[in-house]
Amino acid sequence: MALVTEWWHRVKSAHSVWRLTRLYTVLLLAVVSILLVVLYQLSIGQMNRQQQLQMDNLIAQQTLLAEQLTPEQFSEQFELQAQSSRQYILSYQTKQQLIGRLSEVPTALSQCPSLTRFPIWLDQYDEIRLVSGCAHSTATGTLIIAVDDESLHELKAQFISASVIALLLAVLLGLLTGLIFSMRVLKRINSFNQVALRVESGELSARVTVSEQNDEYDHMALHINTMLSQLQHSFDTIAGITDAIAHDLRTPLGHLRQQIESELLDKQQHNLPTEPLQNMLNKLDEILFTFSAMLELTRLQQQQHDNSQQFKMVDLHDVIIDAVDLIEPLAEENQQVVKIKSVHALSIQGDATLLFRAIYNLLENATKYAGVNAAINVELTANGFIISDNGPGICDSEKDKVFQRLYRIEKSRQIAGFGLGLTLVQAIIQLHNGKIALHDNKPGLSVEVSF
Repeated sequence: MALVTEWWHRVKSAHSVWRLTRLYTVLLLAVVSILLVVLYQLSIGQMNRQQQLQMDNLIAQQTLLAEQLTPEQFSEQFELQAQSSRQYILSYQTKQQLIGRLSEVPTALSQCPSLTRFPIWLDQYDEIRLVSGCAHSTATGTLIIAVDDESLHELKAQFISASVIALLLAVLLGLLTGLIFSMRVLKRINSFNQVALRVESGELSARVTVSEQNDEYDHMALHINTMLSQLQHSFDTIAGITDAIAHDLRTPLGHLRQQIESELLDKQQHNLPTEPLQNMLNKLDEILFTFSAMLELTRLQQQQHDNSQQFKMVDLHDVIIDAVDLIEPLAEENQQVVKIKSVHALSIQGDATLLFRAIYNLLENATKYAGVNAAINVELTANGFIISDNGPGICDSEKDKVFQRLYRIEKSRQIAGFGLGLTLVQAIIQLHNGKIALHDNKPGLSVEVSF
């Protein structure tokens, strides 16, 4: 029962499999129904038609005799035939008498060929039985003909019971086939979905398992794995090029910075204007910081599966308090309020420094983009934390893009930044086997992190 219940919830969520199961069950019911109808027509239906044909012939015969013979002759032959007939119960009613095997005419007897069931006493069975009969008017009276079809009715009832059981078995077979089909197909489909979710979370090395069956799913898995390999190679190539550029340029830019600093100190000693050199130094520091952040991001992504054994237990509540203490002066400058809602105590295996940096970056983003007089809340949940504000927020079309390297929303380009903050945060969260998601706070933005 538990297995069927679990399967029912799975097929309800997997609409295509459920539609195929329903279609298969309906087709199976249709085939079984057609076979039952054909079987009925070839057996019971044929017996009904044969019985009706014999009754029609008997009625036609007696009608013809009633027209050709005198009433006395017809009564004599009819009495003989009524007593000798074992299959049919015959009676003939005139204004003067009722001859045949019936002692009285049943009430509400229908006209032939429609049949009415009524009870009579049959001597050969020594019991009261239900028979089917009808009345036919002739020139001299009314012909009443009935047949003992109780066995045929029992056969019909047995056939209907067997048909109901067959249809129920067909439904059960359809659902059982759907269960087996869904267990096999959904297992393969879920493996594709799991790999897709891992790739969405940034794990480009994820691959679909290829079985030994060499079926259509395995062919599709091979194509997907090839596509993912090419995609990973492209990302690695782009990341390698940017990291190589950043690494190669850091040394000459560092030397250039030293020269500018030396020139700046010389001008300060001679009381000469230093503003142009200071501006150049600030711009150069921004470039060097960007290069350092890009190299650190690559290092974090490469260590995603190698650093977990070096992690220690970290109390997220303490880390959040430290990050909030550090961000409060910046929030006060913007007349913002930062509050901590510690609903749950949570400790995870991780790197306290990296987790602090991720939380601080999220708080820093909130203070940058939430606006003046904004309220920033940090809530510790059962499996992570949520940082929310009541600022302008981020539109749905931008929520996935902001995690890309060097991507910046158009309206935030006038604010200082490099487009690497959320990318670094995502890399740190993924390094700790966590997930980060952006939601509307109505108004504002809510960043949910779960481990």
